[in-house]
Parts: sequence; structure tokens; C-alpha cells
Amino acid sequence: MSTQASSSSFTSENFDHYNTHLQANALKATRSALALPADISFHRSMDSSFSQDLEVFSSKVLSLTNNLLSLVATADTTQLSRIKGKAKLEDQDDVVDNFHSMVVDSMDQLLERTDICLDEYLGQIRAPAIVVNPAMQPIRKNHSVSQGQLDPAIQHASHLVKPQLSFKRKVENNELPWYPSLSHKYHAQLPLGYVFRDTDSDANDTILLTTHPYRYEITHISYPTRMFQAAAPTLPKSFNDTPYTWVSDVQGLQALLVTLRQSTEIAVDLEHHSYRSYNGFLCLMQISTREADYIIDTLVLRDELTELNEIFTDPKIIKVFHGADSDIVWLQQDFNLYVVNLFDTYHASKILEFPRHGLANLLEMYCDFTPDKRYQLADWRIRPLPKEMLEYARSDTHFLLYIYDNLRNALLDRALSRSQSMSPSGSPTLDPSDLPHILIKQVLARSEETALKTYEKEMYDVSGGRGSNGWDTLARKWNKGALLAGGPGVGVGALQRAVYICIHRWRDSVAQEEDESTRYVLPNHFLFQLAEHPPADMAALLKVFHAVPPVIRRRAKELLDVIRDCLNRHLSRTSAPPTPGNTEGSSSDLHIDEAEIPNKADTAPTTDARPLNIWSPDSKPPAVTSLLFGSALVPPTRPSANVTHSLIAPKSSLFGNMIQIASASASTMTRPGITRFQELVAQINTTLVIIPSVPQVAVKDGTDSIKSNVDDEAILGMEVEIPYVPASQRNVAQSVDDSIVVVGQARQRKRKRVKASVTGTGLPGEAPSPNLVNQTDDILNDESASANEPFDFSAVPNILDDNPNIEDIKKRRKQKKQKTGGAFYGDFPAPPKAYSELKRGNQSHTFK
Repeated sequence: MSTQASSSSFTSENFDHYNTHLQANALKATRSALALPADISFHRSMDSSFSQDLEVFSSKVLSLTNNLLSLVATADTTQLSRIKGKAKLEDQDDVVDNFHSMVVDSMDQLLERTDICLDEYLGQIRAPAIVVNPAMQPIRKNHSVSQGQLDPAIQHASHLVKPQLSFKRKVENNELPWYPSLSHKYHAQLPLGYVFRDTDSDANDTILLTTHPYRYEITHISYPTRMFQAAAPTLPKSFNDTPYTWVSDVQGLQALLVTLRQSTEIAVDLEHHSYRSYNGFLCLMQISTREADYIIDTLVLRDELTELNEIFTDPKIIKVFHGADSDIVWLQQDFNLYVVNLFDTYHASKILEFPRHGLANLLEMYCDFTPDKRYQLADWRIRPLPKEMLEYARSDTHFLLYIYDNLRNALLDRALSRSQSMSPSGSPTLDPSDLPHILIKQVLARSEETALKTYEKEMYDVSGGRGSNGWDTLARKWNKGALLAGGPGVGVGALQRAVYICIHRWRDSVAQEEDESTRYVLPNHFLFQLAEHPPADMAALLKVFHAVPPVIRRRAKELLDVIRDCLNRHLSRTSAPPTPGNTEGSSSDLHIDEAEIPNKADTAPTTDARPLNIWSPDSKPPAVTSLLFGSALVPPTRPSANVTHSLIAPKSSLFGNMIQIASASASTMTRPGITRFQELVAQINTTLVIIPSVPQVAVKDGTDSIKSNVDDEAILGMEVEIPYVPASQRNVAQSVDDSIVVVGQARQRKRKRVKASVTGTGLPGEAPSPNLVNQTDDILNDESASANEPFDFSAVPNILDDNPNIEDIKKRRKQKKQKTGGAFYGDFPAPPKAYSELKRGNQSHTFK
């Protein structure tokens, strides 16, 4: 622009002058742009100064446009949020693609906003005296979810000292079975240690009774009547209005027990840690009542929490959990705690057929609360807990009693509606008074099954790899077919599986020894990489890891030795020869002695057990040379004890350097070793099947007699095949006029009657003519003579000589169609067939 007005000298007095010059310069720039030639690229290539000036001017225009877009974005917050993530205009392509969306739309919004501001300044726009639709206040949720990944220091606090080292009762990672160690049984209907057996129980129930001390109390519970009555849900208080207590000493635990004894229902949840422990342990226990929240530090009160059995086994107090399958087992494993009168909200959501059954979904449905599920995988060993983790732990139980109230009412309402729609005789086995409570009873029955779960140590299955920590289970999760039990176990797959099992077993034993998780010792993806590509040295082993795990850094040599030992055992097992006389085994274990290979000079039959020679039915010795293998199949003469036959090439692309097997020493073997090639040849010979010799085709000599060297008894029951002889090579016999030959007819046609001659009238009472009798006798004699003679197939035309006569077939079809389609009914032709009626099916033709 040619104007010289600056922002400091720009006032209302010179605005008109500035606006006039601005529009004039904009019009001048537009005319100059239109005057540019269409082939501007050609002129830029011919004139370097013109091209340079054009580049400088274009950069100024782009810079000015970007500045204007930035000013437009600062004038409107919505526009700023829309343009913030977009790139600036950098070149001609950006201008062409984004001119309308970025430049035109931005200028339109800027001008529209200018008009609105001018109207407000001039007083043309006023606020209404009465607001018809007042602005809605935004709904403030109880909690806002933070986006992004969790801080690594919170997810895996590697700097923490392992708390299990300070436990009074040391962690035992052995494979000994686990049994409950209760010293007192609260609310017992049967004394501790008493084995109760129902009349309809079997031996398996006795085992369950001995491992679960509260089995009888859970299965014979009398639920409170308030659980089957609808009531208005009690709204939970906010986090700020609800007090919470951190329980980390014995005095706080005793005060909590006093409060819980006065409650009728409580909500319970647990936080577990399993990354830095082999079996895992509980870090937090959250308990909420209608009035307050409690968070128990289970790392400190690990040995004192058994006293909570007084509350957890009280059938009058309802214990509300969500998805308690793992919680029930963890409580038994760490604290010897058992739960009686369990209500699992997960089972309630399943029976109510909700689309999703997670606790976060129930919180959003009933409480309009969205928890931050990132902290579900946080390291709960951190002390003190951050505020975000503390609020997340409280949210799991703070709203759970309110959710329980809503789910109980929903179960009662749905059961009541079903009972009203059900006919009186629809369910004769149920009491009509139980129909409104049937869904709640189903939830309680499933909750009882969850409460009856017991903790059992899982043994490591070396051979089958089954179980949650088995090598076969892990390979199935990762879809590794070559490493599965029962998968391909030959060649490279067998080697990979052997290495995989060894590394997996080593990882599990190290995890037990150091009380670490298997994922911490060696992550799963590194485990599969080592199995699929076994390292040869320490450098190759450490190259697999991006960041070497701490345990591997300390025990890398031990892992490398395990891999090497596994490779040596596998290779020696697959290449070692079997014991003499043993011909069974895998292909890699096959070993054949040289004496078993037949020699040209050895023609006498032997009685030793060796594979039969299948190349000749009379067990003749094989040829010295082969068209396929040359003279390498069998040596011409039997080598001496000091000579070893070998292949011509010392190395094979298929077998590598392992093709030649070293000769055994003279102290252990009297005969030299055999090449790998000869082993493969012997293996192929042993797998083939002996078949009978092919019978030779019968030939006909000049004396009209058939000669064959095929034994009738040898081919008894076999169908002899007649070879095809071309027409040019056949000996066609001279046809006789009075001979009749019938070939390939399925049935005999009716014989035509012979017409009577002039000497006979053919009446029934008249004797036949002598000429007619003689003619008939001649025909019968000719037929009987031809039947006794052997039939010569080579003298008959064959269907393989030439193609059938297509014209004759078409002519016969046309004649048949005229015969069948010409039927008349009176004076009218037959009606045409319907289109749905089958007109023509599969047809077969007999070649004559």
C-alpha cells in the first residue's frame, strides 16, 4: 500500500482520507493482478529478475494474509478455537485449497461482527425487556476427566522400596497348597473345622467345605426383609460435604469397627498391585457408609485386618461390591477375610440386561459422574496418595450404595411387571408371592457363587503349559501357532518351541525367587523375540531390548546360558543316532548303518532285518547308478574301513554344512559313518509301500490264440485293464455278412417276425415253409458259433477314434420334437407349456 498513515497518526479525522486511498490501492492491485499473462511460469523461467521480484511480492502478500487471519482469530474466541489447529498459508497450493475456508469465511465473520457492533453503538439493537428463553446454566459435573496419559512416576513408581519386604508374614511363592488360617469364626452356624455334608451332596462338596470355612453360612443365609422392599434411593453427598478418614493404625481400625457395627449396608472396593510382586497384594481398601468414607492402608494394617470378619460375615449387614470375583479371592489370600450376604451390582446389571456393565457406566447412568479410569492402573503403593488418586479411590464406593438402591428398585419393578403379565397357570412351580422377588433372588444366588470362590495357588505346568501362567496359554493369547502345544513340531518350529519353553520356565522361576511379576522380569514381546530368533552371544541378546530390564541386566549371562543349553540339547537330540535295530522315530532321528545298503555283488538273500527293496518284486539288487542322483546313490564297491564315501559338493544349499556326518571312531564302530544324503534315501525307501507288479497286456498271435504271462491266481480279484489301440494299428478282421455282433446294448431288442414266403400262408393251423425253417436254423447256428468265439475288441470301432456325428444328433432331436409337439386335440393344437414347467433336463446320449 502507498499510504503512509501509521497506527499512531490514525484518527477519526483522517479516516475518510485513509479509506479512500485504501480502496483505490486495492482496486489498482486487482487490476494489476488481472493484467498478468496466463503463461507467467514461462516468463519466470526466461527472466530471473522478474521471477525474483514476483517471489518477494508473493511472500509479502502471504505474510499480510496470515497477519490478518491472526487478528481475526483474536477478535472472536470461537474463531480462534477453529483456526488454532490449522496451518498457515505457505504457498500457492495452500491459497488454492484453503482460500474460501480461511480467508473468505474469516472476512465475512469479521464484517458481520463489525455491523453488529455499529448497530449496538448507534442504539439500533437493544436488549429485550422480558427474556423469553433465559440462557441455560452449564451443568457442572462432580468430576472432570483429564485427558492424556498417566504420569510414569504414578503408573510405575520404580523408586519405591518393595513394601512386602517389611511384612510380618513373609510372602511365600512356593508351589505348596494354601489353606485358610482362621483363629476365630465370627457369626458361625457351624464351628470352625466342622465338615458338613448335605444329604444330596457328593465327595466334591466335602472338599469345598474344608477349604471355605463359611460355605454353610453362605448357602443357608436368611436375608433381611428390607432387601426385598422398594425404597426411595438416598442421594449421596458431594465429596466436599462427605468426610473421609484415612485409617492407618490400630486405633483408627477399632473406631471404624464401632461405626460399621451400627450400619445396615456398606460398600467395599479394593486396589490391588501386581507389577512388582509375583502373586500380587492389596494396597488399599475403601469402605463407605451412608454418612462417611473410609480408606484403609492395607500395607500397614496387613496383619490386623482379620478382625473385619466380624463385619464381613455378619448376615444382617449387606456388603455391596461391583465385580467381586477377584476381590473375594484377594481378601482370602492377604487377610483371611470372607464375605456373607454379598450383593454384586455387576450381576444386577447383567440380569437387567444393560448394554454395558462396568462401574463407570453405572456411575454415569445414575450419578452423572465420570471417573478418571487412568488411575485404575496406577501404582497404589505410593504414600502419601496424591489428591487425584484419593478421589478416584473414594469414587468407587462413595456412590455405590446409591447405585444399589436404584438397581434394587429396578429389579423389583421389572419382576412385578412380569408377574402381572404372566398368566396364573404360567409358572406352577413358583409361589405367586415370590414372583416380585425372583430377580433379586437371582442376583443373590449369583452373588453367593461369587462369595464361595476360594483362593488356590496355581502350579506351573511344564509339560502342557496350561493355566493362567502357562506357556501354552500365553502363546494362544498372542496367536503364536508355532509355539502352541500340539502345533507344528518339526524343523525350525520345534527349535523355537523348545527355546520358548525354556525361557518361559526360567522367567517364572526367577519371578518366584525375586518376588517380581513375570512381566517385570521379561516382557512378553521380548520373550517371543528371543524364542523366534535365539541370540548367539551376549551382544545379540542385549540388542533385542530397547531398554534392558533391571532383572535381565543383572542376570543376562544366566539367561544366555539357558538359551545355549536348550539349543545344544535340542540339536543333539535331533541329530543323535538311535540305538541299533531301532527303525522308529522322527525324520531327524533316523540313522541307517552302511551295511544295510545293498551292494551289487551281494545277490544272495539275507535273513537280517532290513528294509525290503521295492524297486523289483523279486528283490533284485538296485542299479549302481541313477538317472537322478548319478553314481552318488550307492558306491560301486564296498568301501574299506578307512574310506568314507561323500558327496561331490562339500556344502548343500538345503542342508548347509551339516550334510556330512563325521565317521565314528574305530573304538566304537567297526564301519564308517554314512552321509546325510544316504540317510535321506534310506528314509524315502522305508516310507514307500510295496505294490504288486503291473500285469502285462495279453497279445494275440497268428494262431488266433491269446497268450499272457499273467498268473491267474496272482491277479485273482483284480480287474484287468484293456489298453487303447489306435485305429491305424488295429488288425481289422473281414466282416462276414451273415454274422451278427451286438456291442454295448443294455437290452435285447425284440426280434422281428419273419414274413411267410409264397409257399406258406402263415396261418395258425398251417405248417411253416421248409425254406423258412432252414433260414431260421442258419441264423441260430451262426449266433451260437459267434458266441463261442472270443471277442476281438481291437476289430470294433472305438468311441475314442473320432467325435460323434453332431449333425445326426441334431437331426434326431428335431424329428423327436416334431413327433411329440404335433399332437392335436380335435381340431385344435395342444396348448404350449407353461414357463415355470421344466422344458429340458439332463440328457445322455449313447454313441453308436
